[in-house]
Amino acid sequence: MKNNQQILIGDCRQKLKEIKKETVSLAVTSPPYNINKKYGKYNDNVSLNEWKELIKEVFLLTHKCLKKDGSFFLNISPVPEKKTKEIIPLDAICYFLGKETGFYLRNSIIWHFNNMQNCSKRLSGRWEKILWFVKDIDNYVFNLEDIRIPYITKNDKRLNPDGGRNPTDVWYFDRVNNMTKNKLDIADIPTMYPKPMIERIIKMSSKKGDIILDPFVGSGTTLIVAETLNRKGIGIDIDKKYKKIIEKRLLNEIKT
Repeated sequence: MKNNQQILIGDCRQKLKEIKKETVSLAVTSPPYNINKKYGKYNDNVSLNEWKELIKEVFLLTHKCLKKDGSFFLNISPVPEKKTKEIIPLDAICYFLGKETGFYLRNSIIWHFNNMQNCSKRLSGRWEKILWFVKDIDNYVFNLEDIRIPYITKNDKRLNPDGGRNPTDVWYFDRVNNMTKNKLDIADIPTMYPKPMIERIIKMSSKKGDIILDPFVGSGTTLIVAETLNRKGIGIDIDKKYKKIIEKRLLNEIKT
């Protein structure tokens, strides 16, 4: 089956250099959190400074790839420090890295979910951040009409007759559970986006035919949704096993 999705295998810091300048309309990704998760060949257990260098370079290279009205959505979360277990606000660190590399923060979105492990020595985490960066604070794609939430009551409609509510900056999407991963034969992948969340991001910040980029594509949900919404996709991953997984998902999950 032919599709519009391109899968590049290798270090994203090298592969991003191969993408033509100002050709990508939207980048969306979730980088490694540096918490010693298994990501194939990638070492997810480096110093904080090494991690910051990685993320800064991804910001710089993504900025080069994006069109002038492009957006970059970065999913990130506070994480416990390896030894002391103090919480490190990676989202705050990424804000400053984005600023250093020419981005402007348009929204700091809270992704709220229920299905997560419980903690015994601190409050259990039930959210992550999605940082919406734009290249030009005065000129960026925002298709509000494509993401309005249908009204539930008549009172809602009287308050705003435009066909639906503007989503807030708190998004409720449950994480993909292990049962779903098992059905897709990708149980060993540590994290996976819920499709409806990526659908909202792609609809709000791109148009049909645009190029969508995911520098840490993993299981390929960004490319699956991009194909469904008639966008072209470029996904990068360091581990070649993900290419087969994504190709299988494109074959099984895209309706023809």
